[in-house]
Amino acid sequence: MSDAKTPSDTLACQVIDRLIVAGHLRAEKRDALIAKMASGGLKSDDWRLEIELSAAKGDGS
Repeated sequence: MSDAKTPSDTLACQVIDRLIVAGHLRAEKRDALIAKMASGGLKSDDWRLEIELSAAKGDGS
């Protein structure tokens, strides 16, 4: 991400980081998820897939 962050970038970083720490999202997808969320492109199917993959992988255990 660039050095100049928009409020959407800042919020997306906080949300995604907390979900990663809680084990709901995969850490290796962090930057892609932040970019999608900040741009408004993250859809419910994206959330569902990421949460299911994270649960299957066992992140946050």
